[in-house]
Amino acid sequence: MSFSAPYLAAVLLTILSLSTSLFGQSTTKETAKVPRGSISGRVTIKDRGVPGIAIGWRKGDVYTPFEPYQKTTTDQDGFYRISNLAPGSYSIQAAAPAFVVSDTGRQKGVLVGEDENVEGINFALVRGGVITGRVTDADGRPVIEQQVNVYPAEMYDQKVQRQIYATGSVQTDDRGIYRVFGLNAGRYKVAVGRSDDELNVTYNQQRNVSYKQVFHPDVTDQAKATVVELSEGGEANNIDITVGRAVQTFSASGLIVDESGQPLPNLRLGLQRVIGQRIEFMNSFGMSNSRGEFVIEGLIAGKYSIFLLQSQSNGDRRADPFSFDVVDHDVDGLTVKLVKGASVAGTVILESEDKAVLAKLLQLQLRGIGVVSSSIGMGFASSGMSQLGPDGSFRISGLPGGTINLVFTDPGNPMPPKGFTITRVERDGIVSARGLEVKDAEQVMGVRVFVSYGTATLRGVIAVEKGSLPQKERIFVRVTKPGDQFSNLRPAIVDERGHFLMDGLPAGTYELNVNISMPGQSGRTIKREVALQDGQTTDLTINVDLSEPQKP
Repeated sequence: MSFSAPYLAAVLLTILSLSTSLFGQSTTKETAKVPRGSISGRVTIKDRGVPGIAIGWRKGDVYTPFEPYQKTTTDQDGFYRISNLAPGSYSIQAAAPAFVVSDTGRQKGVLVGEDENVEGINFALVRGGVITGRVTDADGRPVIEQQVNVYPAEMYDQKVQRQIYATGSVQTDDRGIYRVFGLNAGRYKVAVGRSDDELNVTYNQQRNVSYKQVFHPDVTDQAKATVVELSEGGEANNIDITVGRAVQTFSASGLIVDESGQPLPNLRLGLQRVIGQRIEFMNSFGMSNSRGEFVIEGLIAGKYSIFLLQSQSNGDRRADPFSFDVVDHDVDGLTVKLVKGASVAGTVILESEDKAVLAKLLQLQLRGIGVVSSSIGMGFASSGMSQLGPDGSFRISGLPGGTINLVFTDPGNPMPPKGFTITRVERDGIVSARGLEVKDAEQVMGVRVFVSYGTATLRGVIAVEKGSLPQKERIFVRVTKPGDQFSNLRPAIVDERGHFLMDGLPAGTYELNVNISMPGQSGRTIKREVALQDGQTTDLTINVDLSEPQKP
């Protein structure tokens, strides 16, 4: 699998620490305690309680998207209560599809302390707006199963350039008709088709029929698009779009071979399309047949880079960097050559004598990430992964030459696992401060990866002074070691009350960064230094003055 180079930069290996062996570890038993925390609130429409509204809740935050939701419902007066909650972060949302939450997003984060009863997590619902219309082609025929995207008009007027994502989307039916519901009151621009604008993110669709992005009514320049004014609960009809001719699609075909030129069967290839500095991952894949032949269809004109999808059948091999252009015809005769990759093998050493911590560690994967330079002038991250053996042993293969950074990952979770931090990596007894340097096809043995398990907790409150935050703001809290630009510790999201919690942190001195993201405006960043100790909770209050713009 490949990732973009900016993702690679987030992986850092820092701080030195003493170590002990992985063996001879012990644990202590804790008496189970019945959780008594709770979250309660009310769902209203025009200040009147609404009965029977489903309230979904789950442990975790937006970084744990696979945690299942549990459900409760509001009573006859619109009140709900979720009881017997253990301390931690929770995501709460009201399930009322045709309605929107008037004050914040549909989902709210709530931090619950030990036996804390959190009250007033309310949802004030209003009827959502609707935008509907019909999409036709240049000959007046309906455009079927194409994605229609609704964008907040204000995002195109933002002073700071950021990528723009749709706030609502839906596919057209067999008549070319679409209907997007559950929208907040506001000003919108509506478009269909794929954009090659670096900031306007659209997604590759499964259908081979593709159109260049067109805004209502029939313009390709968003600045000339007609703005749709949508009132609370209102419906904007006849927001029709006329697209041009379908963008012609092509195919790419060729062979997958080994270093000696022998065909390789049953291997999967993925594609990335390069749009300026943005990478678009394609839904089109290729699988080699028994003769090593592959065909990938549905490609529009553009620059592409091929990568080998990870599987056990790849062994130690990796694909040589390979890129090609699609202009105005099918591309054939491509040869994807697999070569022997580098490998890194060694042992993970846990700096803890707790068997329960060891058991958690052995459930993780150790991933090595390097950069492959393509012929189109961009670098792509290429990685390999290894499970840990009972003795902490690992072997990561199929790696490119260059600097290899190591990072633990939790299967099924995109964020770094809590508690575990790589404190240092040794090769031949020498500390590798900025990753392992390996040559092409080199087999590196005897690497020792030292891992600490942090038990420090940072608990804080963001207090806003002399102003108020916009309704759609988001606040993130991140900690880094002084002098480090990036951190492999997961950030915290501030909840509805301005509370945040970061646990599983290693002891040490950190720089705390509070980032306030406000759509269409420059964000705010507040920095503080904080010292943490294992087994202790450090409380902190951050005062944010919004009366004046932040100085550059």
